[in-house]
Amino acid sequence: MIDKTKKYWTGSNENDIDEWLKLYVENEIDIKPVICNDCHNIEFEIKVDQDEGAIQVKCTKCGKSKLLLNSEEVWEFCEPKQGKCSCKSKKFNVRVGFQRRLNGVVKWVYIGNRCTKCGTLGSFVDWKIDFEPTNEIEKNI
Repeated sequence: MIDKTKKYWTGSNENDIDEWLKLYVENEIDIKPVICNDCHNIEFEIKVDQDEGAIQVKCTKCGKSKLLLNSEEVWEFCEPKQGKCSCKSKKFNVRVGFQRRLNGVVKWVYIGNRCTKCGTLGSFVDWKIDFEPTNEIEKNI
């Protein structure tokens, strides 16, 4: 459940990211969790580039890094910044929200995150998708 009484909205668990994203994005979105493919952990350090529209997550349990969605295509042009909460923590749960066009392909990507230390909800990055098809990027989370 989201607590809206503090300066920054907080969530008690990773599922609250879904509710936060639905409030953040005006139109309907599909939301998928980011889970480490190797150890199934749900806590990550995040690096993002808002200008290029890219995100890299690093599992806090096994240390494996992964570029999500279509980030690999632009990463060489990125100047990624470490995601850090106002409480100074760098560990987050992450969800990906997909806003779709009428034909079903992805129009916009929203990254929702929740600090695992204090529960603060937010979004470090979102970007528009200008190509089709989008099936492959949807699988790359």
